[in-house]
Amino acid sequence: MVILIPMAVDADAPLLSRQDLLSLLECAQQFATETDHDHLVPKILERACAITDSPSGAVLLYDANRGGLFFAAAVGEKSAELLALWGESSNQRVPVEGSKAGKVFLSGVSIVERRAGADDDHFKGVDEQTRLHTESMVCVSLRVAGKSIGVIQILGKDGGEYTARDTGLLEHFAVQAASAMQAVQLRRDLISHMGLYAREENSDLIDRLNAPAKLERMTVLFADMRGFTQLCQSQGSPTGTQSIMNDLLTMFADQVLVRGGIVNKFLGDAVFAFFRGDNAAIRAVQCAFGMVERFGALRIRWDESNNQDLSFLDLGVGITTDEVTVGTIGSAKVRDFTAIGTAVNLASAFQKEARNGRRILVDRATWVAVRDIVADSDPPVSYELRKPGQSVGVTYPQHNLKRLKPEVPVRVFVSHNNKDRLFVEREITEPLKRRGIETWYSNADIIPGQNYISAIETGLLNSDWVVIVISAHAATDWVRAEVRTASKDSRLRGRILPIITDDTIPSRVADDLAQVQALDARSAADVGEELFQLLTTHV
Repeated sequence: MVILIPMAVDADAPLLSRQDLLSLLECAQQFATETDHDHLVPKILERACAITDSPSGAVLLYDANRGGLFFAAAVGEKSAELLALWGESSNQRVPVEGSKAGKVFLSGVSIVERRAGADDDHFKGVDEQTRLHTESMVCVSLRVAGKSIGVIQILGKDGGEYTARDTGLLEHFAVQAASAMQAVQLRRDLISHMGLYAREENSDLIDRLNAPAKLERMTVLFADMRGFTQLCQSQGSPTGTQSIMNDLLTMFADQVLVRGGIVNKFLGDAVFAFFRGDNAAIRAVQCAFGMVERFGALRIRWDESNNQDLSFLDLGVGITTDEVTVGTIGSAKVRDFTAIGTAVNLASAFQKEARNGRRILVDRATWVAVRDIVADSDPPVSYELRKPGQSVGVTYPQHNLKRLKPEVPVRVFVSHNNKDRLFVEREITEPLKRRGIETWYSNADIIPGQNYISAIETGLLNSDWVVIVISAHAATDWVRAEVRTASKDSRLRGRILPIITDDTIPSRVADDLAQVQALDARSAADVGEELFQLLTTHV
């Protein structure tokens, strides 16, 4: 049974008690003091469950890029599994069309379900994967200024069914919660635009936004595309140049973020980033090599969509490690958060020198920190850093890094038919995630209406390996297109791994992978472990 309840509480609905109003006031006070989005959302869910006597619940937020809802917080049985399979970092989204949560998200109308599991309209993808059975549930919209940002759903009330009081209280609560989340999200966006764009919030740096700058030892990185001026002159319209720049800067940011760095500035066709904490130099150098690899894949895409010869485009990276001054620089009204110092100037100079096959140049401090992971490099040369007009400068050793030793892949592209999804999640993506390896799903990461070949190319660009699930269902145009696209990428040569799951091997797929050694899941004792070993020892 499904009961629809308008968002605005009806005048005839039971009035909230004094204790209910005090609870709402207490919640508002708690939310007003929270500045970290990742801390706020679980706190909101905890309070929502407490005021409605619910042992389980979830906050689902809207992902505009993928067009679906993800679990931002969950409590109750299988909550960890829910967040792993359907959380922000997963590759799955609850559809807004065909799910009750999506219906509430789109309409703003609350829903009370008494027998959700038996409802044909209930989206059962989550229940099937987690082996949970949703019964009684209240789902209300999280809306700010008429715009929905997600939903809160609570489940399995202790001691009975949900009442109009529960729904009304949760609706009032959701108004407070949505406003608090929007305020914290706005703060995070503003901080990112000020030069602190990172995956994890750097609270100590945020505290420095209104405090004097301080010295800190870190690794700084400049990366720049060679040939930008010639590119602008060769393109017939600014649209083509803009598309290339969007690809380039998105790739730069992705590589910095996935290595735990901070994107401080985009400077035309260049990026300035810094890395803090343990292994900062190693992560920066790995980031640089990731940029160089993915730049090659971008070149293939650009060549196919442009009539001009773009072989003049190249990439240069400069990296240094030393103490720099970090903080907000400028006047009281016009300020800029950044890092300044000799190390920054030297990294910028190295980036300008990184030409003619010398793509990644580092200073001695960085070299000492990373030499154990470097497989090939040139002997150091002397570089003199001096300002224009100076007759004497300071000399620094400059190392040209050419190749790294094999490392654990950062992201794996998984190609599979939707009917093999449960196998993929239980045997591939979850075991890899526990070992620190991310995955990319075509069926979850491609937005409806998007050009799927272009989306596949983007997924491959951001991946280090490609796993192809071979089953009776795999002989589809979708899987074959992914195989063909991966095979065209020279960067992924030798990094395509088929996994055979049953005795029926589709001939059309098998023909495309005839020369590639496969992992046979039928005889593997632990598919996830064997896959991990192959990915990490055969790079």
